[in-house]
Amino acid sequence: MTRTLSLALLAFGLVPTASADPCGMVPPIRIADSNVPAIQRTGAQRTYVMFKDGVQTMALRPGFSGKIDEFGMLIPFPSPPALRKIDDDTFAHTEAAVDPPVMNVFVYDDIPRPSATGMRFASAGSAPVKSEDSLRIDEVRVVNQEAVGMYQVAVLEAGSATALKGWMDDNGFRYPDGMDATVEDYVGIRWCFVAIKATVGQAMGVAPQPGMRTVDSALPDGAAFDGHVQGMGFRFETPEPVVPMRLSVFNPDTSGDGPRNVVYALTEQPVKVSQINSDLVRRQVQGNELHGHLTQPIELVWHNGGPEDVTPEELDGWRGLRDPAQYNGIAAQLFAADLHAVSEGELSLAFEEEEKELLRISESFGLRGAEIDTQHAAALDEMRDEVTGQALDAIKEMSLTVIDGRFPVPVLAEENLTFAQFRMDEAQNVTRTDEIRPSGPTRTIYRNR
Repeated sequence: MTRTLSLALLAFGLVPTASADPCGMVPPIRIADSNVPAIQRTGAQRTYVMFKDGVQTMALRPGFSGKIDEFGMLIPFPSPPALRKIDDDTFAHTEAAVDPPVMNVFVYDDIPRPSATGMRFASAGSAPVKSEDSLRIDEVRVVNQEAVGMYQVAVLEAGSATALKGWMDDNGFRYPDGMDATVEDYVGIRWCFVAIKATVGQAMGVAPQPGMRTVDSALPDGAAFDGHVQGMGFRFETPEPVVPMRLSVFNPDTSGDGPRNVVYALTEQPVKVSQINSDLVRRQVQGNELHGHLTQPIELVWHNGGPEDVTPEELDGWRGLRDPAQYNGIAAQLFAADLHAVSEGELSLAFEEEEKELLRISESFGLRGAEIDTQHAAALDEMRDEVTGQALDAIKEMSLTVIDGRFPVPVLAEENLTFAQFRMDEAQNVTRTDEIRPSGPTRTIYRNR
């Protein structure tokens, strides 16, 4: 039996080497024997959710391992979403927005000894509108198709799970076994589906070489991967915030005791997941504090001394080290773009559409990696910075909640996750020490210089 991923996200990218693409956009690829296990989920799935005025963004980047040819994604949404790629460092920067790193300054008299110690949108960039017409039981309606980076994405409406499976099979998308009943539930309430597949094959087979007369875009036999796939964001209309994780229970989980999920919820009030114990709420940051994390220099933590032990020139020289943008600037851009989209009544912003066009051009030439990503970012910086500058103040009216733990599989299988207003006890609301938040810089000062 073929097992296929159906978690709420994207797809994968391929490289014919044993290491990851330098930009981190694709998981490491290796050539394995025929005994490679089917696709399995590995590590935590991190999900970002923003909701305001009937508009939601959901962004994800989970990790998987297993056979490449068994990889695919199918995601249900209440309305057709606008699509975009998210930066590989989105969640590290989100953690650093919740709790920024600090700059440690150690002051000594002498050199120390070693120590043992609800709106409607209409704009050119908006997502296509879901049809109100009924569908035959054997009908699939293609709402939208587009390329996003390495991926081909189709937004679909279906009259039945059987019709959806047939369309996906015919068009090279992967439909996981065993999920018909859940898909029928979504069909019954007229949700749409986002199906995603990779559009690249074995790079060595398609890159022209002297003397080549044919190319082969197929993957090598036994190709497998182990790592995180490219992240994507989805912005859509919905009357209430929702995280559709029901299909995620069809992904084999290697932990044995339920998948670990980390949800970052940017909402107007602090929240919890309605169906899950509030003990999983780990951190809440109110808007004014969050705005400070994103805009103010990171905190100086003094050891054995204080500001009087350094000169004003030295303090000024640390300005670049204390710039928060290097730690959480990607999160600031994400938050600001979402809030700007809400204020402008657009599901897709101009720079987001431009970025997808740049990705399509690059992919047509087989170009991807850190250098290409850097060039794309530089080309879009002015447009992106303008949006960030206009919208970042709106963060002050929001709240960021971190929900982290193993979500019970029966809960995930039964219904979509929703949110309820909840404010955690201040005694428990303390700085997180998460493995993906970056460390801050350090400086050592000697009084007897």
